[in-house]
This record gives sequence, structure tokens and C-alpha cells, in this order.
Amino acid sequence: MKKQLTGYPSVDKPWLKYYNEEVVQTPVPSCTIYEYLWENNKDYPKEAAIEYLGTVLSYGELFAKIEETAKALCALNVKPGDIVTVALPAVPEALYLVYALNKIGAVANMIHPLAGEKEIVHYLNEVNSKVAVLFDGTYKIVRNSLHTTCVKKAVIVSAGDSMPFGLKQLFLMKNKLPDLSGSDVLMPWKQFIKNGRNTTVQAVKKDIMSMAIISHTGGTTGEPKGVMCSDRSINAYISQVGFSLPHNRQDRYLIVLPPFINYSLTNMMLALTFGFRVILIPAYDPAKFDVYVKKYRPNFVGSVPAYWEACLSNDNLKKMDLSCLRHILYGGDAMNVKKEAAVNELFLSRGAKNPLGKGLGATEVVAGATITTPGTNLIGSVGAPMIYVNCKIVEPGTENEYSYNQEGEICFSGETLMIGYYNKPKATDEIIKVHADGHRWIHTGDLGYMNKDGVLFVSGRIKRIIMTKGKDGNVTKMFPDRMEKAVLKHPAVGLCCTIGIPDEERINFARAYVVLNPGYAQSEELLQEIRACCNETLPEYMIPDEIIFREDLPRTDRAKVDYRALEREAEK
Repeated sequence: MKKQLTGYPSVDKPWLKYYNEEVVQTPVPSCTIYEYLWENNKDYPKEAAIEYLGTVLSYGELFAKIEETAKALCALNVKPGDIVTVALPAVPEALYLVYALNKIGAVANMIHPLAGEKEIVHYLNEVNSKVAVLFDGTYKIVRNSLHTTCVKKAVIVSAGDSMPFGLKQLFLMKNKLPDLSGSDVLMPWKQFIKNGRNTTVQAVKKDIMSMAIISHTGGTTGEPKGVMCSDRSINAYISQVGFSLPHNRQDRYLIVLPPFINYSLTNMMLALTFGFRVILIPAYDPAKFDVYVKKYRPNFVGSVPAYWEACLSNDNLKKMDLSCLRHILYGGDAMNVKKEAAVNELFLSRGAKNPLGKGLGATEVVAGATITTPGTNLIGSVGAPMIYVNCKIVEPGTENEYSYNQEGEICFSGETLMIGYYNKPKATDEIIKVHADGHRWIHTGDLGYMNKDGVLFVSGRIKRIIMTKGKDGNVTKMFPDRMEKAVLKHPAVGLCCTIGIPDEERINFARAYVVLNPGYAQSEELLQEIRACCNETLPEYMIPDEIIFREDLPRTDRAKVDYRALEREAEK
């Protein structure tokens, strides 16, 4: 008998029809992230776990590396509940540390290894990090101010530490490592591991609802905040993605994003938990995707729109066999529909098994809350909520739930929700609200709607609002997302970002920055054609006053278009 809809997505949960009943009833793993990894892989010690620049580690060797890292941490007197800052690119040591810290009951504070000096100092002091593990490039940035932090011991890691011998020798010839001799604070990774060899790791019963990882938001809407993720929330994310995407042991997952991004770190952990071979690229170059595919033949790749769009300029891909690619995914930002269609055409024509998958998420829900599966990968959609996620669309500024196909603010609840922002209860309360149903709901700031099949569509951002005055003199709102979508309708436009320019009479007027597709040149005629596209779908007050052509747009460290940087440029 077909279930009668109430008209409210959070009650009906129509997306659950995409999963079988056994999966829907499966509880979240009741263990730590280390225990989840161990239970799933302890019987496969000889299978490949990590591949890094020619070095291949088995699962047996991975567990041995985690154990020796745990011993080394204990030798530095790291206790349960302590927070250790990890500033590393996609190198094996980053994974050893995350799991070793979890095993001894401590917390990994994941930060950008090439953040600015002041930002790194802030991150270290914010969590009272007595121990930090820093990439050698990070150390160079912060060496003159490390004494102003809480750090008592800093372990320095090089990209060469896990390279095979021959490649490591070549690396050391080209890259001068910092001189750490004579320091009571600094030590290289090799010495760190050696110091822990005779240390015993005590068994710890960790509370799975407590912090496991602190990962930082991108900061495009303000000061970056530390998101506290628990073992349970991370395991909920890992298991529900596993339920959503068919996979096999020893599938190959190509990692192209660094571990300070939760989306990347948790996908590394997802792949390892389910027995994949995880291929780490410490300095990914999107222009060389053809080289990586030819060398590693990956089955899974999770990336960002900008990296997939770069594939359209790669002529080698247009001649390659891409049949190894079963799941290619993107997150972190919206993708232009025309570019997405072009990427799909390229990859499917060369044998890829599925079109680009996508989802909507945030660090505050570990990584993703929705995912595309067969039947939900509709044009313009972000798929459907995953198993341990509930979703509702509300009237902005309230908790009043809308029905199907009504646009409002997207809210999520469920097992993957963060504990909160580290040491920022006010900021936590601003984004997470307890609704009348007694559950904690995150108000994402995204505008969208859900259809009756449980497929979610995003239409814009609430927070990116530009206040202006119309011709009638009344204050009104301009929505950059809507304006950008109108500009992008012209086939010449490849990328667009709209910002507000302060104006005494109108509060703000709109300026659109445009990057043209190859084969198009800027001209007055083209400018008028773009304006005509805007006229078709936008009210008059929302049509950009200025359209400026550029060769490229600035990006955040998460590869999103950095509209804040454009705003700062405009202020000069």
C-alpha cells in the first residue's frame, strides 16, 4: 500500500524509497572511527591500503604505522582529550595521525598547512595545542612566531618522508629541509617515531559522542570556525555514503583534495573503512588528470567543480579509455549546468560508468547531507538526503516548514550534525536551532525546494544578499545567485560572480565579473547580449549595472569562487 503523503518532507521522508528496508533500519556503527577501520579490515592484512608516489602500504602495514604513531604521541605525553594540531597535505602521515589520535582518545585539529602566519598562530592557541605536527612548508611560515603559541613540541613532516628510497633521494636533492638541530621544541617525523618505540599504548574507552576531529569552515562568510565532529557523526557519514554508492573491496579511490577539507578527509576514511586502495596525490594538478587516470586507473574520484571543468581543456582525455571511472563526484560548490553537461558528455563518451554525482553538504554535517543515486541525479538537483539525514524546507527566519516545491531555507537534522563550533556557543546557536519536534536542525543559509520524490534543488543563498534601492526609492534585495544564473545563460559565459558596490544613493549597485568560454572575445555587442539574457529572467533592479570581463576569478583554498576577494579588490 502506497504511503499517504502529509505534505511535509521531514515527516514523509520520500527519499527513503531509494534505499532498501534493511539498509534504512541499520543503526549507526557504535564505535570509534579507529575501531570501525579495524573491524572492517583486520582480516585483510595483505590487501593494499594506501598508495603514495610509488609506495604501497597494506592494511597490516597501515595498522602498524598507526600503532607506532600512537606510541610516539604517548611518548610526548598526549593524553585522552588533548587536541593536537595537524597541518599536512595529502601524505600518509596525516592518516596515521588521525587514527592514532583517535585510538588514544585525543583529538585531531586539522588546519590548512599553508594558511597565513597569523591564522596558524590563532589555530594553535585557540585549542591550546601543546603538540603540533606541521608540514615543513608550514614550519617555514610560522617558525618566527611559534614561540608565541602554546606549542611545546612540534613534529615536522616532509613530503619525502614516505617516498620510496630512490624518489626520496631525488626529492632531497631539490628540496632543502629545515635545520631542526639544537631545538628542544622541534623534531623531524623520523625522530618522533623513534622516540616512541619503547612506549606502551594504554587502552582507552572513548566516548563516541565526544570530539574526534576539529575541521575548519572555509570562512567565506566570515572568520573560519572550528567544527567539532564526533566519532558517531563521522561514522554515520561514512556508513551512509557506503550504503548509497555500490563498491567493492580494493576499489581505487583517487584523492585530489587535502585533508584539512572535511569532505576530503572523511572520503579518505570512508575509502579505507571499506577496504579500498587509497591513492594520495600531495600536490594535485587538475591539468594532469589524464596522467593520473592512466597511471592509477581509479574507480572513485571526489573533486570540486573547478577541477572537473579543467578536464574540458584536456585533449588527452578525449582520446582515453575512461571505463575505470565508476563514480565521479563533486561537492563544495555549485556547478554551472552547461559545464556539468559538457563534463558528462566527455566522460560518458569515453566509457565512464556514471555521470557526475553531486550532493549538498557542509563541514557542519561532517561533509555531505545529500547524494545522487539512480533516479535522483536530475539536472539542477543535488540529489536526495542520505539515510541518517532528515531535511525540511522552512520559511526563512522561522522553523515553519513548507510543503513540496515551495522555495525556502534548507535545513538538515540527523546523526551527522556537528557537536558545535569550538569555543563559539553563540555562533553555534545562530546556525543550529532546536525545533518544536525536539531535534537540532542546522539552518544552512541555502535556498531551495524539494519535489514529491524527495529530490532536493538549490536555488541560491540567503546570506549572499545585496541591499539596494529600486527606482521607487524603496529598499529591496538583490540575490547574487539569481543574477549569476541569468548571466550564465549566455553561451559565451563560462564563469560569473556578482558583488555589491557601495553607493551613496542606492546603498549598493551590482557588478558582475565574467570569464568567457574559449572562442569568445569581449565586445560591446556581446555585452548587450548578456544584458538581454538578464532582462529575460531578472527584475529591472537586479540587472547588473556593470559587467566586467576578466581572464579568471580568485578562488578560496577550497577552490570556490572567492567573492570576498572581489569585494576587497573593489574597495581599493
